[in-house]
Amino acid sequence: MPVVSILIVHFRTPELLETCLGHIAAAGIKVPSETIVVDNAPLDDAAAHICERFGARYILNRENIGYGRAVNQGMDAAQGTYFLILNPDVEVRSGSVEALAAHLDEHPGAGLVGPKLFSPDGSLQYSARTFYTLKTVLLRRTFLGRVFPNSPTLREHLMLDWDHNDVREVDWMLGGALLVRREAVDDVGGMDERFFLYFEDVDWCNRMKRRGWQVVYVSHAEMVHAHQRASARGFLSPGKRMHIESALRFYEKWSLVLYLWKKKSTELRATGTVLTDILVLSIAFLAAYFTRFLLGTWIPGWSAAKPVFALKVYARFIPFADLVAIGTFYFLGLYRGEVWRDRWREFLQLLKGISIVSVVVMASTFLFTTRPLSRFTILLFFPYSLILLVLARELLRRLVREVRGRKLHLRRLAVFASQPRIEQLKGRFAEHGTFGYEPLYLAHDDETRHVRDKAADPVERRLRFVENERIAEIAVFDGVEDRRLIDDLMPSLLASGVPVIYVPRGETFLLEAHRIGDFMGFGAVSMGGRSQVVGHWLKRALDTIAALVLLLLGLPFHLAQLLAAGPGCVVTRPFIGRRGQRLSVRTYRSSEGPAARIPGLKNYPALTGVLSGALSFVGIAPLTPEQWEAADRAYRHNPPDAPVGIVTELAKAPFGEVAGVAHEGQIPAYNRRYVTGWSLSEDLRILLKAVYRAKGKERDEE
Repeated sequence: MPVVSILIVHFRTPELLETCLGHIAAAGIKVPSETIVVDNAPLDDAAAHICERFGARYILNRENIGYGRAVNQGMDAAQGTYFLILNPDVEVRSGSVEALAAHLDEHPGAGLVGPKLFSPDGSLQYSARTFYTLKTVLLRRTFLGRVFPNSPTLREHLMLDWDHNDVREVDWMLGGALLVRREAVDDVGGMDERFFLYFEDVDWCNRMKRRGWQVVYVSHAEMVHAHQRASARGFLSPGKRMHIESALRFYEKWSLVLYLWKKKSTELRATGTVLTDILVLSIAFLAAYFTRFLLGTWIPGWSAAKPVFALKVYARFIPFADLVAIGTFYFLGLYRGEVWRDRWREFLQLLKGISIVSVVVMASTFLFTTRPLSRFTILLFFPYSLILLVLARELLRRLVREVRGRKLHLRRLAVFASQPRIEQLKGRFAEHGTFGYEPLYLAHDDETRHVRDKAADPVERRLRFVENERIAEIAVFDGVEDRRLIDDLMPSLLASGVPVIYVPRGETFLLEAHRIGDFMGFGAVSMGGRSQVVGHWLKRALDTIAALVLLLLGLPFHLAQLLAAGPGCVVTRPFIGRRGQRLSVRTYRSSEGPAARIPGLKNYPALTGVLSGALSFVGIAPLTPEQWEAADRAYRHNPPDAPVGIVTELAKAPFGEVAGVAHEGQIPAYNRRYVTGWSLSEDLRILLKAVYRAKGKERDEE
């Protein structure tokens, strides 16, 4: 087995790779080693042939996945005790790898070591650095560095006044040549893949030191580095832009100010939304006022009959209307995160809120106003408000999505759970995205990690984990096997000031909870007391009318579908529906054909089920017989009394395929939420969301 695994990430420089592998072979490394080359987006097979000639393992990536991710890919494939991360422009000198490995052998507290680096002309490269500060960034990345070339801050950062012949612990070293202990990687994790290029070495060393591992400069291990410094070329060169973006990502991750911001991001977002709403409402009123002014100018005689009042007349009305609107929005939950994240729920709540505000404000003009006001202006104010509020909130939502799409402003989430639960969470993150979180996992039974922490107690280790990793939120999953640990851990977590999400055993039932409070001195959750039946007569009437209309309008297309594809285009699928009853649903076999290509008629054969009441246009999601057997016992013993919906929020595909694409365990939870939170407005929201999603899918296909 190799002791050292040499990992080289290569990107379209085969001549450098060939030279690097040649120097590795010439160095005659005396410790057992292997060489792995991870090739990002090659233009040809030159690198593969070079690796074959030198006996290096070759890993091909068809696209450029980034430096940090490629390093992690190489470490996953490596077998060595130590990983030597090497750039292709580094010349390995004889004895250097052995010296680095010997230091790790002799110093078990060292997690990462680096050699002394020279430039090709023989001059020393100052590869050991102190961590960046704001002054350092300004001097290194702006014109100020040329104005103050001998700044003490810059000299301290580059460690210019230190004798580089000494072996010493440092903050971080250039990632061109680093030897890292496998145990340290298991503890700290690999390189952060959010850094596509640059700052991944700074971040890695920072995490090593935070976990108690030493980062050591080994001066008697010498290598040559033809450092390109692409990030220093040009004012707006791609390298400099990428370096700046990585720097922002690094400070977004580790800045104390931004950490405190993220801890209060929910409150700050709500405050920002309130202020934005006040601004938008004021703009909406000004738009209504000037619309009335222009209409009075264009329509002869209108201004004479109904003069335009001066803007100062409305000086009291505008704050009053803003106050009524903000109060209404607050009570409708428009400043809560779950509404803000769902555009359709937000739209319906805004529509409801503006309707309430319009009634209250218009009534006030008759009852309380002593000054004359233009009620036509006030009437225009309401549609303008709705349109501008929807547009402003959508702009904010897209801005947040863009930031999070670049994996910025993610709340660091510490997950304390059993290993099976951690695997389940990883699956959900992989399937659905970040949820705005950067999760860090620590299993309840994992007492081998973080052994370098000074505190030996499991609770103290977890508290240190929260502090060192800049955790903004904590999720604790309860379980039978870890009851004692959680009993000891929870009081300390709650005292830390970090928000804690507690998921107890039997969490499935909490979806039906509506109040948490005191019961004879015990913390208790109130559940039940709400109808589990979805059978409103208006819902049934609307379903019947819509089904009859679609059956009549779609009949010619259905006949054309049968003629084009034959009777076999309609298939019957078994599902579990209302109250756990089995039902057979008829759907088109595929989306091809005259009727199946029309969005509203894709499920035409299922409309007869809507007439019978077994199905609805919006309802619970169906389960296959296999998923029904895999559902939790509580769901099977008390299934929801609601019709199966042709459209559900889980519908990523036509009705017949819904159950096959949903995450395991997601359907029962969704169905419970649908039943307990059902309303006609909720059905409308789900329907609008499905129509929007269908149009988006058609645009993608085009």
